[in-house]
Amino acid sequence: MSMFVMFTLTGCETDNKTLLTDGVWTFQNLTSDSEDETIISFIVLGKTVMTDATLEFQEAGTYILSSPLIDDPTTGDWSLIGEQIIMTPDGDGLPSTSNIEALTKDELSYKETFADEQMNSYTVTTTWTR
Repeated sequence: MSMFVMFTLTGCETDNKTLLTDGVWTFQNLTSDSEDETIISFIVLGKTVMTDATLEFQEAGTYILSSPLIDDPTTGDWSLIGEQIIMTPDGDGLPSTSNIEALTKDELSYKETFADEQMNSYTVTTTWTR
């Protein structure tokens, strides 16, 4: 039984990796469940900066995030553990862990959880399409 579960989980990760790396993703939307006005403002700013952005997960475990409004693309390493994407930007950036909400050949949606200044948690969902 445990061999079947291990094989099934490994198979899912392989399928998800193939879906992630099978082309370039184009930014579609950024949403949050926060009601904090400052966080909502950051979400609106993020949507603006990410307009026409692209994200490419490369098979070698690196990624490239490009936006027409930012001179240099963000690059770094990525890994897939179950339903979580861990992205670690090059340089001084902090790693982020995202939970995959939807992953098909045409859509990628993932959710990140953060805490505001009052330590209230909120989520941010990012959606990409091909």
